[in-house]
Amino acid sequence: MSEASVSAPAHPTDYRAMLVSLVRRVLLVSVLPLIVIAIANFILFFSLNRSIVLDQQANLLRYHKESIEAFLANLTAEVTALAHQYPREELVNGHLERLFEVLQQSAKVITDIGVIDADGQHLKYVGPFDLAGRNYKGTEWFNEVVEGGYYISDVFTGFRGVPHFIIAVKRSEADSFWILRITVNTDYFSRLVDAAHVGRTGETFIVNREGRFQTKTRFGDRLLEPSGFPDLEYHDGIKVRTLRMGGVGYICTTTWLSNPRWLLIFRQQVRDVYAPLRNAVVVGILMSAAGVLGAGVLAFLFAHRQVQVLKRADAANEALTQRLVATGKTAAVGEMSAGLAHEINNPLATIDTLQTWIRDLAGSTPISEEDRLEILDAASKIGDQVARCKTITQGLLKFARRVDSSPQQVLLSPMLEEMVTVMRSRARIEGVVLDTDLADVPAVRGAPAHLQQIFMNLINNALDATAGRGDGRVVVRSRATDGTVRVEIEDNGPGIPPELLSSIFLPFYTTKPVGKGTGLGLAICYGLVQELGGSIEVNSQPGKGATFTVTLPRAAQETA
Repeated sequence: MSEASVSAPAHPTDYRAMLVSLVRRVLLVSVLPLIVIAIANFILFFSLNRSIVLDQQANLLRYHKESIEAFLANLTAEVTALAHQYPREELVNGHLERLFEVLQQSAKVITDIGVIDADGQHLKYVGPFDLAGRNYKGTEWFNEVVEGGYYISDVFTGFRGVPHFIIAVKRSEADSFWILRITVNTDYFSRLVDAAHVGRTGETFIVNREGRFQTKTRFGDRLLEPSGFPDLEYHDGIKVRTLRMGGVGYICTTTWLSNPRWLLIFRQQVRDVYAPLRNAVVVGILMSAAGVLGAGVLAFLFAHRQVQVLKRADAANEALTQRLVATGKTAAVGEMSAGLAHEINNPLATIDTLQTWIRDLAGSTPISEEDRLEILDAASKIGDQVARCKTITQGLLKFARRVDSSPQQVLLSPMLEEMVTVMRSRARIEGVVLDTDLADVPAVRGAPAHLQQIFMNLINNALDATAGRGDGRVVVRSRATDGTVRVEIEDNGPGIPPELLSSIFLPFYTTKPVGKGTGLGLAICYGLVQELGGSIEVNSQPGKGATFTVTLPRAAQETA
């Protein structure tokens, strides 16, 4: 008997290398697109939110500029009204003290007040400094008031020796003139200016054209100290840029006030501005890393399972081959030809089996649909989380008070009486008589805050129309009619021209001077009254005043 041949064992398969290669390919197909998408999302997210943050700062400063200019304009208008309401002799002989007390009742906006004659002599002074008898004829602000009629100064020290700024108004009387001057409380004004700060390092302040502080800052800068701000060139509108001051990078948003010509600056350290964005990006990176890690684990588990299946198949094939070889050893010499044929057939069958398996393996995808869907689902979830971060960080600024708007039964006459009581102090200063003629009317249904806003706007408009007339009078009436309650606010102001009556309820339309109104008050009143199911109308004749009438339905139980 001839010795049966035994095939040499094949080189052992490197299953570890196969596992590494399969994991690498799965990660390349699944994780690489995820990383690219995540990086693109982070770049777009940071760029978009950076623009949003800078726009919010610009809008914040724009609104704050309007607020500061309105404060200065209103204060100037108030001083002008007072100067034209009282003769000089009345102020010098005792009215100035009472006027100062009235001005100090609501807020400590001013620190002193004084009357100066045409020769610059301080005739009357009320305040904490020894300024009576001082002469200001040679001062810059005195000459500015004489030439311009009014003047808002830069911060200066003057005779008192401490930084302050003034608002002065000239009034012509007989053949001469005199000046009413107030000193604005710099602490109050600094707090007003810095009310727009955000973040840990954000601060708002004002410098003059020489770059000296006109307000105090959060971090201890004093009045009249050099600010070191490197760009004092005048520019229109809002300007946002990155500057380095004292070795620190700042995002600086600036705008020039119209009167006085001051530079309003909001600055915040760059690292503080972008801290929320950086935190959001870090969270996104951690979430993406978690997704990548999860995808890697799934890829490893899938590849490991596939390698184990292949390993078991190889072991089964090897066992089958060994059994076939052992069977061939028992063949007789007489069966040599059949045995030879059998021995030739065995390797061919093995080769055919192997090539079929290789073809099947090569034709199959390297990743199962289930695992692919799980990976895509993980990628989708990561995308959802990125989209969610984008939506909470968008005031800090768009903008700072929910008001309870739940409807309830409201008695208008007591509400109007309370409002008129509060507003009489302003009426007295304006020289306006504010009266009521309130009947015992039924309740209406609505939000108290909305009703207060409606009538507060209308009464304020009436006071604005009659202020400074000398004989100004405003009357608030309430009456009950069939199924409705009617409130009238009547004034004896200049009235509204007929051609303007059709436009006064339109948004942003105003007949007031620039800086005195936004054009939104009547539009808001109109919308709120419509929501309450009522109506608002105006009756006016030029030179004879105006009457606004608000008609509201009674509460349900009153009509039952």
